[in-house]
Amino acid sequence: MIFLIENPFNRFLQDNAIWIALSFAFLILLTIGIIFISGKKQTKAQKVDGQAFTMALGGKENIISCSAKGSRLTIALKDISLLDEGKLKSNGVLSLIKMTQKLILVVAGKAEGYLSYLR
Repeated sequence: MIFLIENPFNRFLQDNAIWIALSFAFLILLTIGIIFISGKKQTKAQKVDGQAFTMALGGKENIISCSAKGSRLTIALKDISLLDEGKLKSNGVLSLIKMTQKLILVVAGKAEGYLSYLR
């Protein structure tokens, strides 16, 4: 039993055990608080002009299909050359990924709110 051996370090631990335990508890609570507070920060959805958003995609007739999940909007387009990236970014699109006929948009806020403009 190493704790039965009398030495200065063991004596220090015995004398200050409550303060050491309280320090660890404080650090754990502080870490949990920081994680909780940083998780609350969310991007605020800006006001979107639905008609301008639809026209930036080439109009409703250019949209084949669309779906939303979280902050991502997946859109299949007939003609991707009609896309206006500048207007999309001014209407709440944070980033976009272009494929041959498919477009993935990362939007500010919930993507489900954008679906009403596209259908």
